[in-house]
Amino acid sequence: MKNYYLSRTEQEIIRILKSADIVAVEEIRGLFPRLSGNMVKKVLSSLVRKGYLYRLKRGLYLVNEEPGKPLIKNPYKMALTLFPGYIAFSSALRLYDLIEYEPFTIFVATPRKSGEKEIGGYTIKVLALGEKAVGMTIKNGVYTSTLAKTFFDCFYKPSYCGGYSEVTKALYEAEKIDWSEFLRYFKRFASNSLCQRTGYVLELARNLDIEVPEEVIEYMRSMVKTWTKLVPMLPSRGRGVREWKLIDNLGKERILGWAYG
Repeated sequence: MKNYYLSRTEQEIIRILKSADIVAVEEIRGLFPRLSGNMVKKVLSSLVRKGYLYRLKRGLYLVNEEPGKPLIKNPYKMALTLFPGYIAFSSALRLYDLIEYEPFTIFVATPRKSGEKEIGGYTIKVLALGEKAVGMTIKNGVYTSTLAKTFFDCFYKPSYCGGYSEVTKALYEAEKIDWSEFLRYFKRFASNSLCQRTGYVLELARNLDIEVPEEVIEYMRSMVKTWTKLVPMLPSRGRGVREWKLIDNLGKERILGWAYG
């Protein structure tokens, strides 16, 4: 218990920070101008040692509700505090309530450097998308890809959202998609093969009464040039779809199986 004893100054700081998720050194200095810079550092180090704060990075701390392991109230906000960018892929699908489970990997898209960090049971995975790191909005108080950009990103990197099965299920659950915006990203960023793969999956999704505009399908079809695989990393065994010049090496059952039980 001695480890958890708080000095009067520490008690005062924790009382004020109790409702906060994340706090910066500059904020503490502003709240307690009577404390010198060295004293603030000393108190914060003591609170980290006693488990009331968790150091995220230099000058930035996670506030714990009680001493011990870091308790993350808003993992999305924490992820963006550490890595500027926007919430993407399966994490964005969860923010839009399009997947049921709570992912413990938080995906952040950024223009530059990729990385990974584990904090309090969560893994923050940062993916550098270069010029494709665009198309964001504010959702539930955090920067997130727009719904249309979320689906573009998921078709671009389906492994980061659970695969095509999760993508088609999310399409089915989505109430309204800005297909014009969706198509703009493909015209700006997508390779021919990405258009082929996406067009094929979207055409399959139409079997579930997902309303994909004909304009979208026709554009994807116009980009068909040479044969490609649906999943580039898998072997070439599968059904050849001549219209799309695509080898479906995954199978319709695995893409839409969730809909048929």
